[in-house]
Amino acid sequence: MVSAMRTYPVWQVAHQGPYVSLLDTLLANRNLNIDELEVGAEGLHPPEQLLDLQRGVERIERSIRRDEHIVIFGDYDVDGVSSTALMLDFLDHVGASCDFLLPDRHHDGYGLKPPGVRRALELGARLIITVDNGISAFEALQVARAQSVDVVVIDHHRQNVELPPAHSIINPNRLDCDYPFKGLAGVGVTFKVVQRLSEAFLAGDQRRRYLNDLLDLFALGTVADIVPLLDENRILLRYGLRVADRSTRPGFQALRGVARVKGRLDTRAIGFYLGPRLNVAGRLEKPDLALELLRTDDSERARELAGQLDDLNARRRQMQKQGIQEALSLVGDEDLERERLICSLGEEWDLGVIGLIASALCETFSRPAVAVTDVKRDGTYVGSARSIPGYDVNDGIRACSEFLTTYGGHAAAAGFSLPGDRYEEFRAALIDNANANLSVKDLQASLHIDTELDVADIHYETVKSLARLEPFGQGNPVPVFVTRNLEVESFSRVGREAEHLKVVFRSESATRPAIWWRQGEVADALEAGSRVDAAYELSLDAYKGLETAQMVVKDLCLPGAGASASEGGPVTV
Repeated sequence: MVSAMRTYPVWQVAHQGPYVSLLDTLLANRNLNIDELEVGAEGLHPPEQLLDLQRGVERIERSIRRDEHIVIFGDYDVDGVSSTALMLDFLDHVGASCDFLLPDRHHDGYGLKPPGVRRALELGARLIITVDNGISAFEALQVARAQSVDVVVIDHHRQNVELPPAHSIINPNRLDCDYPFKGLAGVGVTFKVVQRLSEAFLAGDQRRRYLNDLLDLFALGTVADIVPLLDENRILLRYGLRVADRSTRPGFQALRGVARVKGRLDTRAIGFYLGPRLNVAGRLEKPDLALELLRTDDSERARELAGQLDDLNARRRQMQKQGIQEALSLVGDEDLERERLICSLGEEWDLGVIGLIASALCETFSRPAVAVTDVKRDGTYVGSARSIPGYDVNDGIRACSEFLTTYGGHAAAAGFSLPGDRYEEFRAALIDNANANLSVKDLQASLHIDTELDVADIHYETVKSLARLEPFGQGNPVPVFVTRNLEVESFSRVGREAEHLKVVFRSESATRPAIWWRQGEVADALEAGSRVDAAYELSLDAYKGLETAQMVVKDLCLPGAGASASEGGPVTV
């Protein structure tokens, strides 16, 4: 019965058969070498290679020296909030006159718009700096220009059409920018601007120490925005995780406390525990809560804010669960047969969770998914899209832009708005686009496995050796292994709602503990003494001060349920 519970119909094993060095095999799978893993600050690209950076830096420096009032306009997600915090930290550090504005997801929507410019002008802005947005702020920048206020755009989102009328636009994803690494998050581009700008105000060791202390904010935004952890993202994140781990910011310490993050801070801790609690401020309330938490020097206030965010996160989880259940009920078998993209409308869905609903649909049905809601109940629809490898959902949405009011994003995730009376036309056009660009084979959920791991190598030292590959994330995922023909010695459902599966595997004379998160129901398909092939990650499980290797199951199937293929090819089981 185990085969009926499989999550992935296709296992793709990059390396089959014996290996001489597990580390070398994993590096080869990622097209990396040991030198790339260990490169330091010398591997960073000069900031001035970013088109317009020097021009933008000179304009910001002029404002600081003339004591012109600067307003930072950020975004409501973790990347936008950490970008805002980083820029404000620097401006405060050098004594600039500055303020900030963060958009309300429910009332303002994404990005700088004319009302945002007018609010900045009311604050006395003589210079506006956007961070993590601005590349598509045409109307807003025209309003600013009409008021003789310069705007420096710092962004990383893709340029879809011509550039807006800004003083300068610093974005590695400008079509005319030759910057060698396109994968920076918004906070990464902001850091590069501050790195160059700091040369005019700080010197020597003081500058180096200050920039290093900002890398905890870099780590937050970079991991939370799921950008590739390669090239200089990898270099800066390695330092940033160390800084974040020992950060003295009261907000960091309070956030780790409510999230119950113990031990060394890594990308998983940020991605699954810290990031969601910061993100929820912009999802359900105001992102200002998250920004204040990152910036406060008051430990008591930090604990209060962290507690608020933790409560909001619990509420978000419940809203997300309800929304996903409704969205799943809207998808029928006939829809899946004729449509290679899911586009669902839930007029009562909260704007703060539609991206999470789209992600759940995408993961469940292994195809691009869009969740749409009538955000203000006024006939203005807002959508959030998530995609699978092989389909650029931003390009798909752009191909249907005739129906849209706003749109933008990345290959894997995008957002848009449109009049409600154009929704059905848009939905049909987007599905047609996906149908034309995706094959049935593209829709098969695939689990990418690094190598078959000898059961003798499932131990503590192997887990420790994998740390040389860290940080893990987009572009450098946590290694996944497969071990064949394991005997199920025992199993049980664990967790408050018995939602997880705990298994003990036996091979020869040794046992190996395993956990399969959120798959407690698989217990109904298991039998003690049966044999399975297990696909899994490895982690360390600490119990009573003792750390042991634990298998974190990704999938199970019956031995021999599929034929092996040549190295690097798919294994269908």
